[in-house]
Order: sequence, then structure tokens, then C-alpha cells
Amino acid sequence: MSNVRDLSRKITSLQNMQKVTRAMNMISSIKLRKFLACQNAVNLFQSETDRIRDRVVSALGDSSHPVTAGYEDRTRVHLIVFSADKGLCGTHNSSVLKRADAFAKEHWQEGREVEFTCIGIKAINHGIRSGWEIFRREESHEKAMTREVLSKMGEKIYERFSSGEVQEVWIMGNHFVSTLQQDTTLERLLPLPGAGRGGSTGLAPDAEPGGDALAATFGGIYLKDRLRSFLIHSSLSEQSARLTAMENATNNSEDLINKYVTMQNHARQATITNELIEIVSGKEALKG
Repeated sequence: MSNVRDLSRKITSLQNMQKVTRAMNMISSIKLRKFLACQNAVNLFQSETDRIRDRVVSALGDSSHPVTAGYEDRTRVHLIVFSADKGLCGTHNSSVLKRADAFAKEHWQEGREVEFTCIGIKAINHGIRSGWEIFRREESHEKAMTREVLSKMGEKIYERFSSGEVQEVWIMGNHFVSTLQQDTTLERLLPLPGAGRGGSTGLAPDAEPGGDALAATFGGIYLKDRLRSFLIHSSLSEQSARLTAMENATNNSEDLINKYVTMQNHARQATITNELIEIVSGKEALKG
């Protein structure tokens, strides 16, 4: 009977867990649909921004501004990392954090310092454990990561680049392709992708004012746009990964419940059979 009771407790525990995974699956489905509603607009805006970026880089090829010319010495880089605040979303967090570690290790080996902006509790906690130099940390949920917070964050990071405190700005997060595919993406934001490295150490005295002003303005706008784009794609990827993970957990728990129910039935049948044998044996003994 103890075996039957143990199996019964396991079944009850799995059924309770199944209620949680189903609820989380439903919540992720609702949030995913919400973010999907703006996915096309984000992708379209990002595509248009990339087109304008390429035209700016082409038009300002001779500009001395670090946004287009870059810095001659690259001793310190800034990496913006997007993760989730919570787990139970498959490899959404681990894939980003592993790549961030590899990025930092590569630059450290080349003698560069790396500072981080961590968006998401998982990235923050991992950074603290790994000894990252964290410049700024923010949670990734909607109430914390508002448009104003994101804009101010972009301004601070851009100021550090413009002043030469960091010579490169990179961004990393999961890019949503479909509900079954999310790719971990790493991009260099500043200097602008495709820009040359003219060896700028700041604004040259004889630089063309109009070109430098355009480069400076566009660099800040481009950085903020990419932050918003990566935040939305990271949120899409998180909910999609959690949706899949919770669906798999629900299915796996259902398989286990069926397995334990079968074992419980067999255990009950064995107990009943043994009790019948004892009754029959006792009756036969009394006859003798």
C-alpha cells in the first residue's frame, strides 16, 4: 500500500505542476500575440533605418566624426546585453549569456576592457557572478523598460562613445524569426556598420561642420532605434521560447502521469491479489 500512496502523491504533484505550466503557456501566448502585433512595423522601420544608415555612411565617408570614422585606438568597448527577467524559457537566456562571455573573453585576450549594460535580471545576476564591469543595469519588463528609460540609456551610452570613453558600442540579444526559431544576434552599433576607421581621436578642427553634425545626430538616433528594436525582439523571443518550453513541460508531465497511473493500477491489483491469496489461504488452513 505504501507504494500505491507514493505513486498517488507523485501523480498529484505532477497534476499541480501541469496546472502551472498550462497557465504559463497561456500567459506567454497572450503576450506573444501582443508583441507580434508590432513586429512588422518594427522590422519595416529597422529596414528603413538600415537603408538610411548606409546612405549616411556613404555620404560621410570623409567625415572625421567618430560615428563614421571610428577611433584609431580601441582600448575599451561597451556591450549591451538583453536577457529575460525570469527563467523557464528554454535556451533564451543561456544562449545570450554564453555568447556574451565569449565576446568578453575575446576582447580581454586582445588587451581591451569591456563594460556592460545589462537589460534583464538574468543578465544582471550572471554579470555579477562573472565579475563583469556593469555600467548600467535595468529589468526588462514593460514597467521598468519604458520608452523614456530606454531613451536616457541610449543618451548616456552615446555620450560615452562621443567623448571617447569607449571606442566601440555593441549590442547582443535574441532576434525573433518565428515561434520555432530565435537567433542570438551580435551587432556593432558604433562606429556605424560599414564605416571606415579613419583613425579619429575626436572631432578634427577643420572638419566640415554640416557633415559632423549629421553624423553626430544620426549616431544617437540609430543607437536608440536599435535599443528599441532589440528590446522588442528579445521580448518576442522570450515569450516564444517560454511558450514552447511550457508546452513541452505539459506534454512530458502528461506522459509521466499516465505512466504513474498505470504503475498505480498494477500496484493496486497486486495488493488486492495478495489480500485474496491470504484470505483463501487462511480459509483453507481453517478447513485443515
